[in-house]
Amino acid sequence: MPLLDAATLLMVIAVVDAFACVVWLLMGHVLRIAPRAARRIAGYHGLLALAWWPMLPPALEAALVLPLTLVAAGLLTAGVRGLMRLRYGAPDVVAVVVIGLLAHAAVYPDLNHGRLVSNLFGALLALMAARDILIGAGFRRIMTLLLVLPYGVLAAGALWRSFDLLGWTPVGFGLESLTRNAPLALVRLFINLLIATGLIALVLQRMIARVRHLTRRDSLTGLLNRRAVEEGLLRLQAQVERGRDHAVLVMDIDHFKRINDELGHAGGDAALQHLSRELATGLRDTDAFGRLGGEEFAVLMPDTDLDSAVMVAERLRRLLQERPLTWGDKIWPISASFGVAAMEPADPHGQQALARADAAMYAAKARGRNRVLRSTGEVSSA
Repeated sequence: MPLLDAATLLMVIAVVDAFACVVWLLMGHVLRIAPRAARRIAGYHGLLALAWWPMLPPALEAALVLPLTLVAAGLLTAGVRGLMRLRYGAPDVVAVVVIGLLAHAAVYPDLNHGRLVSNLFGALLALMAARDILIGAGFRRIMTLLLVLPYGVLAAGALWRSFDLLGWTPVGFGLESLTRNAPLALVRLFINLLIATGLIALVLQRMIARVRHLTRRDSLTGLLNRRAVEEGLLRLQAQVERGRDHAVLVMDIDHFKRINDELGHAGGDAALQHLSRELATGLRDTDAFGRLGGEEFAVLMPDTDLDSAVMVAERLRRLLQERPLTWGDKIWPISASFGVAAMEPADPHGQQALARADAAMYAAKARGRNRVLRSTGEVSSA
């Protein structure tokens, strides 16, 4: 018997998948890493371990193995989508699996037609997973292509096998079943290892992105923290040096100490969250909204001149005034003072623009609060 016969390789594939199933269950339920996606991927590995187990009687292929591999492919695609954290869910994946199972039931017990259905729908699911990785992986192009590669190979192999079952491949170019084709089983083992490695890479990328997100976010409001705002200033300043117009807005809640005294610190926190939530609705996706500290906030407005920035600040001021805070049985009016400055060339790291906007904000407070003041000293709203 050859050292690497098909049965031995299928046993290795089953053991590897069984081990991966346990690892993903531990990651999802013990370490709480992407629990929903981890459960799906664990299900994928678990079903494959059962489907590829060489001790299963061949008579079970049509009734058990083919449906299991189809469901496993669906779980893998749904798990990949969960790791990508794409906005759309997995209804299309569920639909493909359900239609595939119905098609399989329609041709049962015909084994060749069952294999054809399994391969066609498996190829489609592999291509869907590849598309999701291309959209959401967040790696550089070469790394993303490496992650997509095993799914492309799976899809190509499944389509090749489908064409063979349909009799469309030239004589001598057909693919035998894995149970009789040791080289193909070895390729499948290699592909499984590539998929497992790629999934771990996606998890690590997600964890790194999460840590990076947390280090750039204010824990109370979820806005950018001061460090992230300063990094944004630095990027915008580099663009200002190349001739683009950007503006900075600084705001501070009026009489915040009174809010804390009347409503308590929990009420003060609620006021900060209220401002963050309400004013975010009045900003563009390209604007960077952050909390500098205490009750002071900043907005970086790319491609915005000073006059336009003043108009935005006035709109935010009115918006906040029109939407009071509801805290317990109290309705508490909230206002803020705004300072606006245009970013200018030769401003190291953009800090001078931030300082000018901050000074304009304090001047607005000195002139009666609840108003907008541009850095030149001209009041634009009372």
